[in-house]
Amino acid sequence: MEESILQQRARIYRVATLAAGIFVHLMACWIVLSIGNMNLSTVEFVSLASLSAAGFLVLILLISFEWNLNLEDPDMSLPQMMWAVSIVIMTSHFVTELKAAVVLLGLAMVVIGANRLNRKEQIVFAVYSLALYCVSMVILSQSNSLSTITEIVVMIAFALILVCGPMLHRFEMSMLENVLVSKNKELSNALDQVKELAIRDELTGAYNRRFLIDFLVQQKAQADRRDYEFTLCFVDLDFFKRVNDRFGHGAGDQVLKRFCEIAKSLLREVDCVARMGGEEFIMVLAGTPQQDALIVAERLAVQLADMVVSPNEPTYRITASLGVTAYRKDEDIHVTMERADKALYDAKRTGRNKVIIAEVDAHQINFG
Repeated sequence: MEESILQQRARIYRVATLAAGIFVHLMACWIVLSIGNMNLSTVEFVSLASLSAAGFLVLILLISFEWNLNLEDPDMSLPQMMWAVSIVIMTSHFVTELKAAVVLLGLAMVVIGANRLNRKEQIVFAVYSLALYCVSMVILSQSNSLSTITEIVVMIAFALILVCGPMLHRFEMSMLENVLVSKNKELSNALDQVKELAIRDELTGAYNRRFLIDFLVQQKAQADRRDYEFTLCFVDLDFFKRVNDRFGHGAGDQVLKRFCEIAKSLLREVDCVARMGGEEFIMVLAGTPQQDALIVAERLAVQLADMVVSPNEPTYRITASLGVTAYRKDEDIHVTMERADKALYDAKRTGRNKVIIAEVDAHQINFG
């Protein structure tokens, strides 16, 4: 309802704007009349101006009482343009001198509104306008008031404005639309990049804690609703500080990046690897039971052991400790994370370079 009211107000505003343009045209005609270049008396001119105002008033009343909503075109764009051009041609019919200026000024006011017409309506509008102008020329020729050269020039200009004006407007709007589409695409891409940066770790490209929590909440919702499993794997790179101390922080950064590359190569698109800080990572294996996650952990350890930490010391290797646990239905997700973290702590406490499944200490795998 509110949208309809706003649309009706916009329609009234457009009619009023067109009426204001015609008012400017009538003021120009009044000046021409004042200097004696118009075959009308003051009373006749006022009557013609009143007729013009009455036509626009009728259009506004139709919109105010919402009668326009029963029409195929509630905006009544074509009737508005036809009435406006009728006023321009009627007034210019009585101009003896400066006719070209009067006609073109009035037509300029009208063509601005004609840009709202569709292609079919523009053709109808152009044919109607030219036909009405021709009628004016025929009447003037019968009374010997016709200036042939002036009328030819005005007729050509009249036709060009009617045809080319809307076409140029459409071309300009098309160009503007293309620019806007391009800018919107650039803005959308920039927004996507910002969103991506907001959920990624800057150094490694792994997801951050914010994304991880949201991802775990989604996994929990699925697991609580139906027969669905997912497993968490906490990873800590063993003695990572030694890498920084021995080879420099640049080498340490490369190790972190390479670890993430290995983890992503082992995981699927539906899985997630996130960096919690420093050398600590969490892998979430969606739709994966605990035993299958253990296989992934083993493969991770094998590939990590083959990774060259620094070309300056090719034999130096880095290992990892892992704690694995599966989500248990209806438990708080932080409870699951604490259980995996405890398993990781047990793996580090009992010698590192191993994977421990939470609360199943007997089931542990040493990689050394």
